[in-house]
Amino acid sequence: MPFFGGYKLDKLTAPLIQSIVNKLADKTNKGESGAYLHYDKIHALNKRILQYGVTMQAISSNPARDVVLPRNTQKAKRKKVKHFDNQDLKKFLDYLGGLDLAKYRNLYEVTLYKFLLATGCRINEALALSWSDIDLENATISITKTLNHLGQINSPKSKASYRDIDIDQETITMLKAYQLRQIQEAWKLGRTETVVFSDFIHDYPNNKTLATRLRTHFKRAGVSNIGFHGFRHTHASLLLNSGIPYKELQHRLGHSTLSMTMDIYSHLSKENAKKAVSFYETALKAL
Repeated sequence: MPFFGGYKLDKLTAPLIQSIVNKLADKTNKGESGAYLHYDKIHALNKRILQYGVTMQAISSNPARDVVLPRNTQKAKRKKVKHFDNQDLKKFLDYLGGLDLAKYRNLYEVTLYKFLLATGCRINEALALSWSDIDLENATISITKTLNHLGQINSPKSKASYRDIDIDQETITMLKAYQLRQIQEAWKLGRTETVVFSDFIHDYPNNKTLATRLRTHFKRAGVSNIGFHGFRHTHASLLLNSGIPYKELQHRLGHSTLSMTMDIYSHLSKENAKKAVSFYETALKAL
């Protein structure tokens, strides 16, 4: 076991493991030499080894199970945030505007993409939505669930992920038109539908199938493949450069901490940095 080889199994406790993991994380987050960027993988390996010990009845319980993994800020900084700049966003939206929305599949996909851009929702939060989660009169969406990798309903990623999101009037109009069309298409199949982005086949739509279609649209539009999560990052970038405070963005995206939001998105607010210089110049001239 990495970092624990000198300990006997019965001496490994949750507090001991937590203290060692905390030290690894602290060293990494300070950027010290010899630090382990992927200390989460080391912990995951140790946890699996200890779980095997439980299975083999060498220990009664897994002490690593209750260890809280500290946030890896260095990993967040190194991870490139894929998103559309204004030019590529316009190019993609123009492409979507040229699709034949008389075809239901096109309407479905365009609505999903624009919904993600307008809300900043995680893709599996959007796919888990029922119409009862969307208040079209008060222009709000309640995020209370998500899909897991098996396509089953789960609770959201964290406590902070439970949230209400305000949506703009254009998105409301789009959703109303889509809902009406969905009712018509469902009626042809002799059914009613409560899931917002139902594919009429499964209980909930298949993320992988939709991702394949998305890649096709990106290619046809002539833009980079930013994936579904790229819509979320693009949403955040647009709001930051429009002046939204980080605290409000944190709530909208459902991040657990403000530092998480700032670690991921602070470098995307380049336009705001330029505005700050402009404000400074204006203030000086007014003296």
